[in-house]
Amino acid sequence: MANHITLAGLPLVNLKRKPFRTAALTIVVTMLTMAFYGGSLLSMNLEAGLNSMQERMGADLMVTPQNTKNEAEALLTNGSASTFYFTNDITGEVAKADGIDEITEQAYISSLAAACCDEKVQIIGFNPDTDFVITPWIASQFDGTLQRGQIVAGASINVSGNNTVKLYGHEFPVAAQLANTGTSLDNSVFVSMQTVPDVVGYSAKVGHAAIPEEYADKAVSAVLIKVKDGYSAQQVAVNITKTTGIKSLGYVYPGGITATTKSNLNVIIRYVTIFVAVFWIMGLIVLLAVFSSAMNERKREFAAYRILGANRSTLVGIIVKESAMIGASGGVVGIAVASLAVFPFSTLIGQQLQLPYLQTNIWNVLALIAVSFVFAVLTGLLASVATAVKLSAPETYLTLREGE
Repeated sequence: MANHITLAGLPLVNLKRKPFRTAALTIVVTMLTMAFYGGSLLSMNLEAGLNSMQERMGADLMVTPQNTKNEAEALLTNGSASTFYFTNDITGEVAKADGIDEITEQAYISSLAAACCDEKVQIIGFNPDTDFVITPWIASQFDGTLQRGQIVAGASINVSGNNTVKLYGHEFPVAAQLANTGTSLDNSVFVSMQTVPDVVGYSAKVGHAAIPEEYADKAVSAVLIKVKDGYSAQQVAVNITKTTGIKSLGYVYPGGITATTKSNLNVIIRYVTIFVAVFWIMGLIVLLAVFSSAMNERKREFAAYRILGANRSTLVGIIVKESAMIGASGGVVGIAVASLAVFPFSTLIGQQLQLPYLQTNIWNVLALIAVSFVFAVLTGLLASVATAVKLSAPETYLTLREGE
């Protein structure tokens, strides 16, 4: 018994009857959706990374050894691991300057390539008693006291099955592992300043002393400062230079780094937006051309529908449904392909961009998926507008009636 084609099922039958044309239109919509969804997702992830970096800055000013400013700045963004340190009791001298509200110190040691990760690990020593930068962040996931010899691992550190991380040939017990931040802190481990001499000792045992052992007990890489109200970070830096008498100190302003990073991020987002807009316009022109060409090819088909009793609104409805189906299928494929290109390679994308890059939360992703799907369907509908308008024109309608 022959299958009967209903009016509701006619658009799908038409699309199947012209597989090449349907595939071509679907591919165009797929590419437009990929550009829109992928570009928007990248922008949202960069924004999330910047926000995460701002939340973890903490200090208004960093005092570093001479010629180590770039290394210190890299620690705050997405730079490589490094080791540098003062050879004198710098913290006590800096603390005498006016305008300092809180002060703490940190030690930075770059490990050898370790089994726990794809690259060198940044070991960060901090003083839990005075720290106001790392401790509030760690406290959100670890409410205990970090003991000597223990570490807190960043999100990208591979912790072994026995809950340890091997550095310099020694198995360090992991007290906690932190959530993803989208910055180089994800590839860092945190230890108390009491553990720093132990780290130096283990590094010496494997023949790669991180720093000379005579400085192990007093290694300070940076002094972090929160300035008092009414003082600027630059003003406090001048006060420190005058108080210490050391003109070769390096000064890093986390707020300035954030502003620079935000500026770079805005440039990328602007280029992505322009690319998506231009690409969408070009794709829409292609869709309009294909639909218009198809209209001329389908005059006999539409005339046959008229013979079967279809009126003007019925013909327009067929075109609109066909374009909506193309938009929906292209949207689903585009979202799926873009997701496969972005989600599994988030770490690589962040490394290549050299900017804080953090996967946005699931609710934002779901909202973007919904918006992108609607975008794809509307793009398909918009491409069919010219054809629908042409079908609705009286002269076209009369021409089709002549086919009766």
